[in-house]
Amino acid sequence: MPVEDKEVSRRIIREIYKMPIDPSLVTVTCIGGTVYIGGRIRRSRTPATRGMNMTKIVEDIKEYILKFPKVNDVIIDAQIDDIG
Repeated sequence: MPVEDKEVSRRIIREIYKMPIDPSLVTVTCIGGTVYIGGRIRRSRTPATRGMNMTKIVEDIKEYILKFPKVNDVIIDAQIDDIG
């Protein structure tokens, strides 16, 4: 994996920790400017996230990641849990 891809992956992981999702089961891989989000996406367990639309959150994450330099595409292949 090229150094640029590793840097992009690390930067995206840092940003995911700031989002209203539980980052513990999310995987991020960048290959040639394409970011792959895998694993399991679920809302964080804070009361502020109750009632949030997970589909909307995932769309927002994708749009946000596409704004990163050196990112050409985002593929989200993760299980999305809409519980709680």
